[in-house]
Amino acid sequence: MDDFNPGTVEVTRVELISYDGNTRRDLSSNYVYGFEINQSMDAVAYSGSINILDSSNVLEGMPIRGEETLNLTLVGMDFKTEVFIAARVHRVSNIMPRPSSNAVTYTIHFVSKQSFNASTRKILTSYLNTPDAMAHDMFTKGYAKLRPADIVDPKLKKSKIPLPYETKVYDLIKDGKSQDDPDRSLFVQKTKNQTQLIIPDLEPSEAMYFAASRSYNPSTPSQTFRFFETIEDFYFCTDEFFIKRANNLYAEDKLNIEKLFYAPVVDLDAKNVEAQFNRIEDLQVLSKGIDTSTDLTSGAYVNRVIQVDLLKKRLTDSMFDFSKTSYVDMTGKPREIKDNPHTEKFRKDTFKQENARTFMVFKDYNGDGDSPSNIKHDQRFADIVHNRVSYYHHLHNTNIMAQLKGRLDLRPGQIIMLEIKALDGVDSVISMNDTLSGRYMIKSTNHKMTEGTLHTTINIVKFDHSGQEELIESETADIGVNI
Repeated sequence: MDDFNPGTVEVTRVELISYDGNTRRDLSSNYVYGFEINQSMDAVAYSGSINILDSSNVLEGMPIRGEETLNLTLVGMDFKTEVFIAARVHRVSNIMPRPSSNAVTYTIHFVSKQSFNASTRKILTSYLNTPDAMAHDMFTKGYAKLRPADIVDPKLKKSKIPLPYETKVYDLIKDGKSQDDPDRSLFVQKTKNQTQLIIPDLEPSEAMYFAASRSYNPSTPSQTFRFFETIEDFYFCTDEFFIKRANNLYAEDKLNIEKLFYAPVVDLDAKNVEAQFNRIEDLQVLSKGIDTSTDLTSGAYVNRVIQVDLLKKRLTDSMFDFSKTSYVDMTGKPREIKDNPHTEKFRKDTFKQENARTFMVFKDYNGDGDSPSNIKHDQRFADIVHNRVSYYHHLHNTNIMAQLKGRLDLRPGQIIMLEIKALDGVDSVISMNDTLSGRYMIKSTNHKMTEGTLHTTINIVKFDHSGQEELIESETADIGVNI
């Protein structure tokens, strides 16, 4: 690449369209001096803003009312990543006339059209079905109509490799007025527990979260069903889906798992393209799994669920033991107990039934060993609580915030490889930090352009200290890195 510049992004299209579609204004002739886009696996919608220096009086002349469609196209100058967003404007802030009175600056805030439409609707209904079927129905009622399902991974259509864990992908149907909108899809992972839910007049995003929190699939023991949105797609899936999908992509094309490395100082040699694209400039370790007090109170190692059986008027309880679980790490392999921050003797001596965190669920359904009846099927609430509480805690045992230039291509749910040099100033052989290096899952991304430079901040997590065994030999010695 002779014309690369990882810190530069071009805003090639900024178009506002009035709600009735009769008025269009091209803001790209004005000065766009900044933008920000936030995406997270913990957020049901992405959000963004764009900063405008308006010398054409679009704010008052159009005027902007907080109901317009915003068509925004961004092109990163690293991998030529093109991002097209068709969003709904919902707010204008920071309005400030210039001292010369010949222009005004302001910030336009936006969300996706589908998420905005969902915020104007409510769902009041009841279901007796599996949560994945509920999610499909609620999405069509609240967000957008869907085309028939496909089971082939869109990124692996040539190989016809199916999506992991019986996941289905549904393409969103565009409305008649928005045929130039980007193609978007909904990914829904299969659930195995038939349950009865009453959706009590919730917004569609809340209803989707409500169903996700009650979803169960024995093949994905983390039980981390969640609903979130990226710039391209919507997901109703567990962490194992993203881990398994990354492994499928990696098997087909080893370039799909990005390898990033931490180097606060790097030679500015235009020939070292990889050093410019994949270099993390700033890194903050939020957690390294060294918090025993939280380990004790969280229920991550031992927890107890008391079931109040409303039908038989009795109490039953079940205990959870972390050492007997079958979670996978970021490589897709069963997690190894040796990767846990604590030693085996300490775990046995410290995490006991007497200090287990206790949860309570109310049982009005059939359970294991119950005689068949007409009441509801087993809801699996105890299994969901046991595993979700533990997995979430261990998933964030190694939690890092990192910043690099460019990289509009990074998304929540993506698996990346991180290389951090070991703290060894004596050994001339470059080695990796055993506990911090390895595969991570991206939990959130922030793409922010200020003063003409694009910065991407990612929050990445991995299970305990796992994943370092997958590191391939570091190439940092060959790309001009000075640490």
